[in-house]
Amino acid sequence: MFKSLLKVAAASALLFFVTLPSSAQALAQARGQAPATDSQSLEPAPRWPDGRVNLGSTSDKKGYWEVRPGLGGFPRAADVPLQPWARALYQYRNSRTDLYPPLVGCKPGGGPAFFNAPGFEIVDVPELKSVFILNIAGPHSWRVIHMDGRPHPTGDDLRPTYLGHSTGKWEGDTLVIDSVGFNEKQWLNGAYPSTNQLHLIERISRPNLKTLAYEVTVDDPGAYTTSWSGRWTITEKTASSWMAGGEIFEYICQDDGK
Repeated sequence: MFKSLLKVAAASALLFFVTLPSSAQALAQARGQAPATDSQSLEPAPRWPDGRVNLGSTSDKKGYWEVRPGLGGFPRAADVPLQPWARALYQYRNSRTDLYPPLVGCKPGGGPAFFNAPGFEIVDVPELKSVFILNIAGPHSWRVIHMDGRPHPTGDDLRPTYLGHSTGKWEGDTLVIDSVGFNEKQWLNGAYPSTNQLHLIERISRPNLKTLAYEVTVDDPGAYTTSWSGRWTITEKTASSWMAGGEIFEYICQDDGK
């Protein structure tokens, strides 16, 4: 029963919409924007002294981003450009009641799979030229986003991992994360497969204090016929929320060995 509940949580933690190239314009219009009718009444996002937006806590605005299961579902498989073998694998995974995402077995989840219940915290450390994303769930892992302009490793230096190798840059108030170097041991999101050709572009923005907008573009020619995108948004009106004054807590992931 416990594993079943975890599987449901892993499969429904985020409101995640598939977006094919034909709707890219609509997605761009919605990128990181709060509703115009609410923007004047919402508390602004915290900023660094140089004016750059802060996606996490400050000394006077502490908190973390809580993720609650039930916010929404994954994209319909019919809308995702899966290659035939990848679609067959996706269907097989969903047909088995004894198969669970690796996250349930205490393995890390990269890209969109990283943002799972019960939540995460984003820590920007300018003096290290790095942004850290700390996950409460799964193996209590963290991602490092290198902000110093370095390129991705190549050849044998690019060691495939669950979380990949991530570099970042700011485009206005949006953090753009470019990630490669993933292994094939994880489920991209839900039951979707991926290969070592996976390339992710993630965009994170904070239009106001309690809103966080996330987008991901998936480019994996080994598993999909074309790139595809998805997004979710945490607001004051969603089950997931900015936990003002809260601190991420100890979470112990224990696999039962099955």
